[in-house]
Order: sequence, then C-alpha cells, then structure tokens
Amino acid sequence: MKAYRRVQIITGGYLAVYLAALYLSTGVHTGFKLDSDQLIGYVTCGILAGLLGVSAVVKTGLQRKICALLLLLCCGTLLLFARYSVIGFNEAFWYFIGVVYLLPVVI
Repeated sequence: MKAYRRVQIITGGYLAVYLAALYLSTGVHTGFKLDSDQLIGYVTCGILAGLLGVSAVVKTGLQRKICALLLLLCCGTLLLFARYSVIGFNEAFWYFIGVVYLLPVVI
C-alpha cells in the first residue's frame, strides 16, 4: 500500500506540473487557452485527474495494479506529448523540467 500511495503522489505531482506548464504557456494574463495545440494536453490532464480520483477509491489489489498501470500510461503519454511537441508549451514547460525528472527521485 505504501508504494501505491507513492505512485498516486507522483501522478498528482505530474498533473500539477503539466497543468501549470499549460497555463503559463498561454502568455501573460491570458489564462486557460483552449486552442488546437493545448486542448490535447488539457484533455489528457483531465483523464489523468479522473484516473487519480478512481485510484483513490479502488479496494482490491488487482484493481490497484490496473489503476497504477493506467496512471503510468497517462503520465508517459503526457511526457511523450511534451517530448515530441504534440502540445504547444512554448518555453514555459522548461521552467518545470527539473521537477518532472526529480519528482520520482525525491519521493
């Protein structure tokens, strides 16, 4: 159970970092901008938030393993979107790149 909570904390951290990067990449005083470049990122973050909520209420070990794999898949998808420029982060994502790589190490 301890490792499962660690997976949830890492996922929550990634979700916060990606939402902050998406929000800050829109420019000053713009807020959330849902254009074609960033809509994919917001949808993926929404799916990740939903999976994180579901993972908090599952009971059995098999369900926890499935949720952990789905959380890993969604976090990996966000990382690949950022790596291959599917989502337009501009330079704002690079403010958070240290957190993205160091978060699993710290926890």
